[in-house]
Amino acid sequence: MPRLLLALMLLALPAAAQHPWDNPLRDDAKFSFYDRGPYRQGVPRPESILGFNVGDAHTQYHLQERVLLAIAEAAKDRVRVEEIGVSNERRTMRIYIVSSPENIARLDAIRADLDRIADPRGATQAQLDAVIARTPAVVWFSGSVHGDEVPGFEASMQLLYHFAASNEPATLEHLKNAIVIINPSSNPDGHERFAVWSNSIAVGSAEATALEQQRGQPWATRGRFNHYRFDMNRDLMAITQREVQAITGGMLRWHPMVTADLHGYTSTYYMAPAARPVNANISGWPFKWSEAIGRGNAAAFDRYGWLYFVRDAFDLYYPGYYDSWPSLNGAMGTTYETDGGPALLQYREDGTLLSLRDGISKHYVASIATFETSAARAREMVRDYAAFRAKAVTDGRNGTIKRVVFVPGSDPVRAAELAAALMRAGIEVTRTTAGFSSTRASSYTEDGTRARNFPAGSYVVDLAQPQGKLAKALLEADPELDPVFAREQLAKFQRNQQRSRNADDTEGYEFYDVSAWALPVAYGVEAYWTEDAPALQGQLLSFTNGVRMGAEVLPHAITGGIVEGRDARSAYLWRNDRNNAAKLAAQLMQEGFRVAIAAQPIQTGNVTWPRGTWVARVSRNETTLAARVDTLAKLAGVEVRGVNSAFPDDAQYGTGSSVVVDLKRPSIAVVAEGNISHTSFGAVWWSLEQRYGVRFTPISANALNGDLSAFTGIIIPSGGVQGNGANLKRWVENGGALVTFGGATSWATREDVGLTSARRITCADKKAEPTRSTAAPLDSTRATASPNACADQLADLPGSHFDVVLDLTNWVTLGMEKQRMPVLVGGSSVLGLSHDGGNVAVFPTTGTLKRGGFTFPDNSERLLRGSAFIVQERVGRGNVVMFTNDPMFRGWWRALDRMVFNAVLLGGSF
Repeated sequence: MPRLLLALMLLALPAAAQHPWDNPLRDDAKFSFYDRGPYRQGVPRPESILGFNVGDAHTQYHLQERVLLAIAEAAKDRVRVEEIGVSNERRTMRIYIVSSPENIARLDAIRADLDRIADPRGATQAQLDAVIARTPAVVWFSGSVHGDEVPGFEASMQLLYHFAASNEPATLEHLKNAIVIINPSSNPDGHERFAVWSNSIAVGSAEATALEQQRGQPWATRGRFNHYRFDMNRDLMAITQREVQAITGGMLRWHPMVTADLHGYTSTYYMAPAARPVNANISGWPFKWSEAIGRGNAAAFDRYGWLYFVRDAFDLYYPGYYDSWPSLNGAMGTTYETDGGPALLQYREDGTLLSLRDGISKHYVASIATFETSAARAREMVRDYAAFRAKAVTDGRNGTIKRVVFVPGSDPVRAAELAAALMRAGIEVTRTTAGFSSTRASSYTEDGTRARNFPAGSYVVDLAQPQGKLAKALLEADPELDPVFAREQLAKFQRNQQRSRNADDTEGYEFYDVSAWALPVAYGVEAYWTEDAPALQGQLLSFTNGVRMGAEVLPHAITGGIVEGRDARSAYLWRNDRNNAAKLAAQLMQEGFRVAIAAQPIQTGNVTWPRGTWVARVSRNETTLAARVDTLAKLAGVEVRGVNSAFPDDAQYGTGSSVVVDLKRPSIAVVAEGNISHTSFGAVWWSLEQRYGVRFTPISANALNGDLSAFTGIIIPSGGVQGNGANLKRWVENGGALVTFGGATSWATREDVGLTSARRITCADKKAEPTRSTAAPLDSTRATASPNACADQLADLPGSHFDVVLDLTNWVTLGMEKQRMPVLVGGSSVLGLSHDGGNVAVFPTTGTLKRGGFTFPDNSERLLRGSAFIVQERVGRGNVVMFTNDPMFRGWWRALDRMVFNAVLLGGSF
């Protein structure tokens, strides 16, 4: 519809129709939040507190809080409020529990019954049946985990009012059979950034170029992410963020049977059931309820003539979403995506209007319909939930994988962090007090199945537990993929292979996220899955006596501090075999202490220390060195030993040798803004600040053209970088350490940038190669593929696990002991080998390559073999270290942290 005609139509509307939502060009023209009454007079409506109608402006967090608490206070017979946590910016997070007065009066007893149903072990079926018969269904709604997807946040106020105030007979009856829990804001901090920015410039213009439209958000104020720029709808893998810990903790406490996560934005409303693929560990009853609830929602939308779609976009494969994670707990988890917002008003392509209130209205209607479908069949729903939990125990006992075992190894902190991540998900973890054996154990990083002995102190996850489905999903090395979905992707691949390289009709693959994610691999711990489950001695871990270390609470203490030679006269040494070893070194250096690192094995007396050992010499530091080393090492869980002599008994090198390299006091910058990925930047920010306690300075991408002399190391997270980086190159040549991730590495390999001899392999590199080889690896001398047709360019990987081989003579690998390790690879970029620098990590030309996830046949593995994963190149007096992936991916990939620290702390000294 032409814009002029639309404007004339709006002017022609009678005065009585000029209220915004009376406009016939809007979906919500005839919608009211108040047609489900009568309503109790003493319960305040949201607009009476806000001073405006919901949807007329963006509600800030403190105002939403005021509305919700006022409604709850006025309806105490139906509403109970629970504080579940505090956001990173110190906003209190609450859930609002609503049911009939009778249920609220016995809410504590109901929660005890829910605990009993959630863990059926030790109960007879008759006992469970009695509990099921008296337990209401629990339905959970979460608003706006992506802070600029605001309709869920806004709809929460109207939902609480409806359930707390409506005296409609149907609503009262449903509240007897079910409990509704409203988590009104999953991301208070991100929402507040967006709301303040939007309200400061919004005038209600529907024009696409208006500042208030979504794409106008400035980089620093974009509200999708939390304070640390994490996408919290991906964080349920390891539950690192405070907000996610609060919400999942609430879910584990209340055991919802249905969860709906309220998002935006799609062209029309999206509702359950979900698309393929669905995680294979989500089995049984959720599918039945997904269909039933979807049909109930559809009927509610059809009454208004609203459009919607199901199935074709949002899957339940990756277990870290707010729909897949509850589903693996036994709930019917779903995502709802609305089509109105975040702008107050906008045009559709056909000239009709889409409003924020429209998006709120649809979430409101879908949520009520979801609740009503659940409440109408509450007994059946509770019984099905209980059966899912019982089946998880049975399947874990009878399945091929019966246990996952991981050992402290050389980094007990990382192993304890993995145990803590699983425990935050409600998964039972046992720490053994005696050694035990398995007759059939398979390693996550080695080939074959064999008998193994495990030491005391190992961590054991038995899959025969109520959270067994979730445990298996988080821990399995190679997730099962829906064969129908897999065939569809391979068919697309085959068709793409037949197209011209310049074709504009290439079909995209339908993976919504990564296809491999095993937490033991991501954490880099020594781990195994076993096909047997012999009796063992141990203790079930809890956080009752937990110990805080950095950003996390661990289930038990880790030994650290100066464990030998407290009053050393020569030096203090600690191995670089745990992530926190670099933390200790960096913290000491940032406090002004002088630290060095051994580039080769050294000896003190008759004790040999491996390459990568950190050394703090007594004579080169203040007298407070010992006390500070001891304090920081205890906080880091790092064991330090003092020595009284620099003399090696029989080895070539000691602590006074030239192979012990003095390091510069670090001053680190991390690049933000521009085209830098928020989540890549956020993972670095959170890891450095929260996990490792290492200071850094965020700088704008534009600052790379200015004075960089204050910094010894610069990290460019994944994303686009503009220009040829001439100023940055000069900084490196003068002794700087530059570290690039992902997309920034692609920029760094450009010939005009001049930072490395490694080049990204592209179709252009292959045009002159007319023949096809299925066996030859990538050609390191030309940094292009050996003869392959351009059609053989690496197909877009969704995020899979592949082995790399490390160069254990390169300084970037100092402290690394094993030559092979799995890494996460996604996208279609392949990096040729450097012929002027170091190829720190290379995909192997022989042996096992793929460890987990989806691959394209005769493409992924063949084209990756022999290519580079990490490249180091000397530039003048400095160094560039380039990672082709995001090594701190989402804050839970920890296996590469030591090499990131080596790169940024050592790059100016080697």
